[in-house]
Amino acid sequence: MKTILIGLMAFALAYPFNSSAQKLLGLVVEKDKQSKDQPLAGANVRWLGTSQGTTTRDNGVFLLDRVEGADRLVISFVGYISDTIKITDQTNIKVELKSEVQLQEIVVQGWKPSTYNNALSEMNLIEMNEKELFKAACCNLSESFETNPSVDVTFTDAITGTRQIQMLGLSGPNTMISLENMPGVRGLASSQGIQFIPGTWINSIQVTKGVGSVINGYESIAGQINVELKKLQESDKLFINGYVNSSARSELNLVHTAHASKKWATTFLLHSSIRPLEMDQNHDGFLDFPKGKQVNFINRWVYNSCNGWLGQVAFKYLTDNKQGGQLGYDPEQDKFSTNRYGFEINTNRYEVTGKIGYQFSGKPYKSFGLQLNALQHNHDSYFGFNVHNANEQSFYSNFIYQSIIGSTFHKFKTGLSFLYDNFTESLSSANTTFANRNFDRTEIVPGAFVEYSYDDTKKFSMIAGARVDQHNLFGTFFVPRLHLKYKPTETMVLRASAGRGIRVANIILENPGFLASARQMVLSNLQSNHAYGFRPDDAWNFGFNFLQEFTLDYRSGAFSVDYFFTDFKNQAVVDWDKNPQQINFFGLTGKSFSHSLQAQLDYQLIRRLDVRLAYRWVDVETDYLNGRLLRPLVPRDRAFINLAYKTKNNWMFDYTVQRIGSQRIPTTSSNPSEYQLKSYSDPYILMNAQVTKNFGARWSAYVGAENFTNFKLSNPIVSASQPFGPYFDTSMVWGPVFGRMWYVGFRYRVK
Repeated sequence: MKTILIGLMAFALAYPFNSSAQKLLGLVVEKDKQSKDQPLAGANVRWLGTSQGTTTRDNGVFLLDRVEGADRLVISFVGYISDTIKITDQTNIKVELKSEVQLQEIVVQGWKPSTYNNALSEMNLIEMNEKELFKAACCNLSESFETNPSVDVTFTDAITGTRQIQMLGLSGPNTMISLENMPGVRGLASSQGIQFIPGTWINSIQVTKGVGSVINGYESIAGQINVELKKLQESDKLFINGYVNSSARSELNLVHTAHASKKWATTFLLHSSIRPLEMDQNHDGFLDFPKGKQVNFINRWVYNSCNGWLGQVAFKYLTDNKQGGQLGYDPEQDKFSTNRYGFEINTNRYEVTGKIGYQFSGKPYKSFGLQLNALQHNHDSYFGFNVHNANEQSFYSNFIYQSIIGSTFHKFKTGLSFLYDNFTESLSSANTTFANRNFDRTEIVPGAFVEYSYDDTKKFSMIAGARVDQHNLFGTFFVPRLHLKYKPTETMVLRASAGRGIRVANIILENPGFLASARQMVLSNLQSNHAYGFRPDDAWNFGFNFLQEFTLDYRSGAFSVDYFFTDFKNQAVVDWDKNPQQINFFGLTGKSFSHSLQAQLDYQLIRRLDVRLAYRWVDVETDYLNGRLLRPLVPRDRAFINLAYKTKNNWMFDYTVQRIGSQRIPTTSSNPSEYQLKSYSDPYILMNAQVTKNFGARWSAYVGAENFTNFKLSNPIVSASQPFGPYFDTSMVWGPVFGRMWYVGFRYRVK
């Protein structure tokens, strides 16, 4: 019990302070055959007579806002007997649920998918827990969505291994990626950043489709991905993960948690990876992946004064080095020469984050918190003769106060934010093909926000928010957002959302593929004297979601449909079609929009066999310099199947198959015939599979394969034999550049 209480205390310390009202902490368990407590993940917890509730995490822990006037807590789970607990002044509780016995002693066990649409949220929120992440190797955040149909991950080019997400058919920077509700992947990290978050550090991922909360800033357009790292209560005392794959990539991850005193505790997170060997599976003379190494470290300290004050500080360090290009490339002999084509990308990042909050005694609805973040990001790179160097110094603060208006039916959050970004950036040519260009800028953005929420505790709830930010370069930003939820029945949810998003595009790092090519950068229809000459991207997003939970043959399931429309009022458009020897950036003069429609079904087909089916269709169009065209290299549709089966003796089998639809390829019609590509790609199939075996409570091992069908592009690089010629282009990638990849790994933990 002492361990449980320590874990519960740590949960409160590590929880994001933008929702840090006075909480009730709890643990929901069931008894196993040896009468030992086992955590019950996915149990529903809510205040009786209200719609205020939550679900338990993988370790059975929940954290729930207290509701004024509510003193009875209902804990339920499909296949278990519900329990109602009287709550007085407790700060933490432990609840044991017992299995129901029905149909002549057949035990109906509860079920919750490892990825699910959170019916309690006003927003269209997809929750991914640790079980979902363990379905694949998940070496970093970019590989954490292989079993999720809502997020696509694509390669930006054929040689650097850089990945970028797509949501609602829009490229990654249109989606805000935060770390524990603080700035995560933005600025100079927008290119490589999703590869800098190790998968084994991640406790859960929340994917919000459509505009997010105004509390987190003005940059979310297509959605928000919030990554929760291992918390003290989620972390084992020691966790070690090792991994190696058939492309000679190996890595080691370590998480260690210790309690320094009754008030202080700390977590160490360490990641190291290396890929030392050259590999060319498609025989084009270029490495499929760059050689490289990475070291990543976080040390987090949390503090609880036991009188209302909570605090947290974390120190982070990253170094990442990549080298690739043609086989045999040696920088000491070949750099900035025509002997062999090569590139290097070197990143160093230093970061400090802090949170402090206070909970008012006797007023569970009232609290305030302050979030702080400071970082230095250094990025140095070259691609052949193209040299791109950039540095960023950033500071962020966000003060949040929350309380009620009259009663807990009406709540509000308000606060002030401040963002400082200083960029020094240059693009030059080592052989003076083009003149040096500098894109230095300093952004200073103070802001204020307010968010009102209403919940009648039965059927209807809403969140309405707005923020005003004063940008020193681009003037005033006004960003309103609205989320509505209606529950016609206990198992049906209807949601609607609308809102605005604004972001300053970092056009070079967001489109790194052109650097590894002969394309020359052209800027036209300039709109300002700042930030590459363009005003910020400005878009409105509208969305609708239908969610129906059901029980069929005594097993639970969920079916959802959502539609989103994104309409850009301004955009720094990247045009790959005007001239295949150029990349044209211009200020939007016409229309640019995205339609996205997705249907998804989750169901436990038979006991311990989970099935996820999904289909998505997108229509993304922009008025380019040659007229309105489909956005290139975006699949028109995607079909998805994921099967997960677990045996009684702890074998786990996971299988994912996807059909990726046709994609428009930028025109190369003016190239010589041998360097021309077809206008559209062919649909193709991708299969991934993994087998995991748990050996008791501490050890587990897994083996898997990515791209099981061994599908790969036969000629992913245009003019690969002439890398210093005018037609060389590595950016026309619409599928895998490498074939089947095997991997093995292990996990070891001490609780």
